[in-house]
Amino acid sequence: MLKKPFLFLFFFLFSLCFFSFAQPPKKAGRTIIIDPGHGGPDQGADGLHSTEAQLTLAISKRLGELMEKELPDVNLLFTRTTDVFPGNTRTKNDALHYRASFANQSKADLFISIHCNSAGRAPGGWNERRIVGYDEKVTYTGKKKKKKHVVKVPIYESFYVTNVTKGTETFVWTAAENSHKGQFVTGNGEFDSGEGNDSTIVEQANDPVINALKSVYSKKYFLKSVKLGEFVQQEFEKAGRINRGVKQRNEKGIWVLHATGMPSILIEAGFISNKEEEEYMNSESGQTEIANNILQAIKAYLSSLDAPAKGA
Repeated sequence: MLKKPFLFLFFFLFSLCFFSFAQPPKKAGRTIIIDPGHGGPDQGADGLHSTEAQLTLAISKRLGELMEKELPDVNLLFTRTTDVFPGNTRTKNDALHYRASFANQSKADLFISIHCNSAGRAPGGWNERRIVGYDEKVTYTGKKKKKKHVVKVPIYESFYVTNVTKGTETFVWTAAENSHKGQFVTGNGEFDSGEGNDSTIVEQANDPVINALKSVYSKKYFLKSVKLGEFVQQEFEKAGRINRGVKQRNEKGIWVLHATGMPSILIEAGFISNKEEEEYMNSESGQTEIANNILQAIKAYLSSLDAPAKGA
């Protein structure tokens, strides 16, 4: 009587083990870093009603929510989730270095920094004066005030200049800085936080083969960064935003792009100095649309990586 239950249990356990081992292994998810720009004492650019740090955090959190739903296999990490300097740092410079170091130590596959742009003399607009004509003013000089002088005095009119600059743009690290980015890429394409104190690191740094590999990897990251940036700008354009393009900042480097050993971009989601765009970025619908634009760009980028090479 006891044989049947034991026999049933045996087949049940056998089947469970068989189907468990027969399942394909879960694909290791890519790691993506979302970096809300600024934070804490560093609020970035000011708008009429908000700051850059507030908006970048709100947009980043919304992006994270969408990514968790639509890209569940992605390992999503944030440099900050509250209005503070990331990593409990105390200065702006330390915060910038932490962002890059955090991405490198996390061995991230992608680094996306979100910011807001600013232009003009003041958010919203500013008052100016212009000459609209002249009055004649007569003055007399000399001992008896008999020498007549006619002086033209400008007539000014005050007017308001609306801050109209708007649109989105995405920055990638400068191609001329390949050697700098290469400092944070090891010979096998992994990431170096720059904090090592091992003598072997010094030896490898002087190895021409290793340096050549670093150059190849850093240039590859540049091309991938541009590709992702183009996807982002295309999605913004589809949503009716002004596409200001994918750019390199040549006159002043962006540390979080130069010092990250992976494809990395910095997105300027809109101009906080423009009243309309600030209101848009503060609205729930605007934040959702911006986040969704970035999400669709990430999905397109990941699909391009997973697509089989032509002729394969």
